[in-house]
Amino acid sequence: MKYYYLIALLIAGLCLSDSFAADSSAHKAMSLHEDDFSTQCNLEARNALVNGDLALVERVCTQAITELEKSDEDREALVNPIMNLAFSYTLTGRFDKATPLYNRARNIREKLYGADSKQTKEIDDMIKRQEEMRKQRNQ
Repeated sequence: MKYYYLIALLIAGLCLSDSFAADSSAHKAMSLHEDDFSTQCNLEARNALVNGDLALVERVCTQAITELEKSDEDREALVNPIMNLAFSYTLTGRFDKATPLYNRARNIREKLYGADSKQTKEIDDMIKRQEEMRKQRNQ
C-alpha cells in the first residue's frame, strides 16, 4: 500500500509541476535532435511510471542524458531526463543514486536562473519530497 502512495505522489508531482518545463529565455535553443530526446524521455518516462515500468524509465532517461550531454553538460534540456531518472531511483528506494541527480539538476537550474529563482526552488521542493519519502521508508 505504501508503494501506491509513493507512486501517486510522484506521478502527481510530475503531472502537476512545471518544474521540468524549459524556459527558453535563459538558455540556448535546443536543436531538433535534443528536443526529440527530451520529449521522448518525458513522454516515455511518464507512461512508464504510470505503468510501473521503472526499468524503462531508467533506460530511456539514461540514453537521453548521454545524448544531450554531448552538446553541453549544463543545459536546461538535461533537467527533464535527470529528474525523471531521479524519480525512478526514489521510487525504488535507491536514494543514494537519486540524490546526486537531484543535486545536479538543481545546480544546472542555479547556473541558468540563480539560486532564488522559481525554477531552482521547484527542484528544492522535489529534494524535500525525496527526503520525506526516505524518512517514511525508514519508519
